[in-house]
Amino acid sequence: MLNGKVYDANGYEFRMRGVDRCHFDSNSAAGITRSGANAVRFFMYDIGVSGGPATSSFYDVALNQHIANKQMPIITAANVAGTHTGSSGDTSSADLATIVSWWVSNESVFAPIMDKISINIANEWGPSNSATWETAYESAITDLRNAGYTCPLVIDTGGSGQDDQDLLNYAQDVFNSDPQKNIIFSIHLYGGANDYSTGIQSVHQGTNTVVTLASNSATHPFAPNFDGTNNSYSGISAYSFSGVQGMTQLNGEQPAPQNVGGSQGAWTITLSVDSTSWPAYTGGGTVVDYNGNYQLRLARLAALGQSTGAAIIVGEFGPGRNIGPSPTLVTPDEIISASEANQLGWLAWAWDDNNLGGGQTNNAWFGMTYNGPGVYAVDSDLTMFGQQIVEGCINPAPGGCGCPDSPVPDDSVVAPGCQGTPAPEYSNYSLKLAQPATVY
Repeated sequence: MLNGKVYDANGYEFRMRGVDRCHFDSNSAAGITRSGANAVRFFMYDIGVSGGPATSSFYDVALNQHIANKQMPIITAANVAGTHTGSSGDTSSADLATIVSWWVSNESVFAPIMDKISINIANEWGPSNSATWETAYESAITDLRNAGYTCPLVIDTGGSGQDDQDLLNYAQDVFNSDPQKNIIFSIHLYGGANDYSTGIQSVHQGTNTVVTLASNSATHPFAPNFDGTNNSYSGISAYSFSGVQGMTQLNGEQPAPQNVGGSQGAWTITLSVDSTSWPAYTGGGTVVDYNGNYQLRLARLAALGQSTGAAIIVGEFGPGRNIGPSPTLVTPDEIISASEANQLGWLAWAWDDNNLGGGQTNNAWFGMTYNGPGVYAVDSDLTMFGQQIVEGCINPAPGGCGCPDSPVPDDSVVAPGCQGTPAPEYSNYSLKLAQPATVY
C-alpha cells in the first residue's frame, strides 16, 4: 500500500476491477472468470451459526474458485457471528467485536492463503460521521493483526456503506492505527449518489442569493419529486458552482437551505450566502450537488487516499435506473468512468443477486446474469446490467441484443431480433475492455 494504491508482492500496482458475489455457494465461478474480473468480493453467510457453513468452505471458494482463476478474493463477513442478523446498517460496537472475534478464532483456516486474499471485516457496519466508527475499527485492526492477519483489511464506511464523512473525518486515524499500513476503505454508491447538473439562467443578489436555473424540466432538477406545487424539500445542503462569470465568488462550494423553489422554466435554489457586495452575474456556470454528485465525491475520496496513504475503492454500485431499496439514476458507466479517472478500484453489485425463483434474474434487479444464478456462457446470458459491466455497453437491450463479445462490432451493427434498437454504444471501461494495472 502506497499513496492510496495497492501493490502486489513484486511491486506492481494492482487496481481492483471486479464484481461482488452475493452467494458464495452459487454456480458463479466460471461465469465470473469469463467476465474478466480480477477481484471478487464474496459474502460469507451464517458465520458462527450452529449448523451453518464450515469455515473451510469459504477457504475452498477463495482458493479454488478465485485465486486459482487469478482473482483476488475479498472475503466478507455479512452477518453478526452466531446470529442470522446482517451486519449492514448495524451500529453496535459489540456486534462488530463479535464479528472480529469470529475472524480471530478462524485465522488458522485462512493462514495458508493469507498472502493472496483480503478480508472485508464487516459488510456495511457502522454509524455515519461518528467517532464510534473510528474507535471500533481501530480496536478491530489491533485484534486482527495480533491474531496473525497480514493481508489487506477492507473497511466499509458507515451509514450502510454510503457515508463519506466517516472516511473524510476519521480514515487517517484508522489507517495510522494499523502497524502494517495495509488498509482499503470502501464506499458503496447507491441512493446517496446523484448526477444532477444544470446551467444557470440568472442570479439575484441579496442577503440570501437566489439562483434561477437554466432548466425546462417538468420537475426540479435537484428535487425530482417537486413539480412546483408539492413539498419542496430537496435534502441538499450545499451546491458546487463552476464556470460562473462576473460573480466569480459564486464558484466553489456554497451552503444552502434544504428546500428549493420556482416552477418549470424558472426553477430556483436559494443559497445561504450574502452576495450584496459581489459583482453582478454576467453569464455561464454549472451547478451540481456538492455532497451528492458522484464525480465530486470520488475525486474527494481519491484525494483522501493520496493524503492518508490508504487505498479507497467503490466496493458496491448497482444498475442505476432507480432500481432497488436505495435507488439512484447514476449509471454504471458514470461510476466506472469516474473511478477510472481517479484511479480507484471498483466492484459492481452483484454478479448473482437474483430476484426470481430458481436462481433467475430479470432487468428489474441487480443480477448480471439471467440464469443460474451466475451462469455466463454466451452473450445472451447477460442482463442489461451485466452487459454494462462486462462488455461496456452504454445502451444495453434486454436479452443481450446489441452487445456481443469482442471483436466489438462496428457502430452500424445491430443484432438480429432487435428491431428499433439503437446501434450499440460502448464505454472505454468494462471488465473486458479496461486493462487492469496488473492481473492478480
